[in-house]
Amino acid sequence: MKTVRNLLPSHTLATWFACAYLFFSHVPRTTAMVNIIVGLMLVTTLVLTLKGKLQIDWRSSLVRAYTAFVSVVVLGIAFSPYWQESLIPLRRELLPMTLVFVLLTSQVTVKQSGQEASVALMAIWSIIAAFVTRTALAFVDWIGQGVHTDFYTSNRSVAKFFDFYAIDASLLLPVIVAAIFSLSMKKATRALLVASLIAGLLLILVSSVRTALVVSAVVLLVQLLPRLKSPRVWAGLVVGIVSLAIVVASTKRFDSVVDRYATVFAGSSYQGSEKGVSSVYERLAIWKGTLEIAAERPMLGYGLGWQKLYDAAYEGGYVARWRESDALIDRTAANYFDQYEKGMVNPHNLWVDITFETGLLGLMSYILLLLLVFVRALKYCKCAQTSLQIWFREAALSYLLAYGLINMMGGFWLTSGATLMLLVVSELLAQDRVSNDPKGTAHA
Repeated sequence: MKTVRNLLPSHTLATWFACAYLFFSHVPRTTAMVNIIVGLMLVTTLVLTLKGKLQIDWRSSLVRAYTAFVSVVVLGIAFSPYWQESLIPLRRELLPMTLVFVLLTSQVTVKQSGQEASVALMAIWSIIAAFVTRTALAFVDWIGQGVHTDFYTSNRSVAKFFDFYAIDASLLLPVIVAAIFSLSMKKATRALLVASLIAGLLLILVSSVRTALVVSAVVLLVQLLPRLKSPRVWAGLVVGIVSLAIVVASTKRFDSVVDRYATVFAGSSYQGSEKGVSSVYERLAIWKGTLEIAAERPMLGYGLGWQKLYDAAYEGGYVARWRESDALIDRTAANYFDQYEKGMVNPHNLWVDITFETGLLGLMSYILLLLLVFVRALKYCKCAQTSLQIWFREAALSYLLAYGLINMMGGFWLTSGATLMLLVVSELLAQDRVSNDPKGTAHA
């Protein structure tokens, strides 16, 4: 209680609500808690606005880019033929995302007390705590239930903790690795993060999600390469590899996923034929078909939410036309839509997905947000001084690499992964830099 009382004077309830959302939104089966927190954030935002306690910095390039992105999305919903369906992801994803961004970057109390860096750390640790919690729950779930075969199910409200773990964890691993190497913490805490990291890699390995395993291996290698001279890093690698080997050798659960990973190196996985279509070729067909549909509404798209792709494909006559096409890629797209029902059909590519949902304007404004985070991270490659700045540099650059690679085969955006947290930390670091600049010339 004493620790909580000491923290409350420097961190407002608005900060705690926003960070609580970052935590619970990354832990399955907490929908009721997330809804309560969103309601609290909404009320808090209205109260602080009426009291003049929120001060949005419109000079910030990131704030302007975020505003442009939200404006494009809202316009797309307003003019969408499926606008009612678009209100669901607007309420569940974009609204909470915006509330978190505003509450963590615009509080007058935080700016006046110079607590930007402290709030940024709270946001970071909220995501880290969510990863550790979910990894522990997923590990217990795996031990008890074994490998799940429904890791692509769309019903997240009833999903087990192990379901969806691989993709979500592979998006958060770069953040965790950067924290282990950069942030100040107790040895026990660092040991817990290392243990969670090893457990997370094991769960990704047994998940059968090929994209998650490949991306995690590539990004982890990129993060470890500059540190291979350190004996501690080698010790950690040895412990991790030995731990994985022991578990793999002592359980039969791994046997069922070997054949799936072997397909990564099989030529048939990348080819299409009348006898059978590979998953990669099927993805190409889905992308082509989705972009063909998106071309009917190129600027603002069909409105937020990918679930409407099913209706747009059938109601627009695209599936019927693809069935009669002489091109194999078109017939493959038709077979995909015929094979699955609404709620299962999705673009399987973030950039294609965004183009379908929000049009070219939405795609460009979202890419601009990511580019601003990338550019700000690059600036710290030479001038990073604090552990927080060093963490942001590595976490942002490695995360964007993982995010781009994973989303070549998936469409994970808005509140997925650590994107929102990095947007917030990026803006708070920019504000902290300005507040510490006596001439006020460091505005980003």
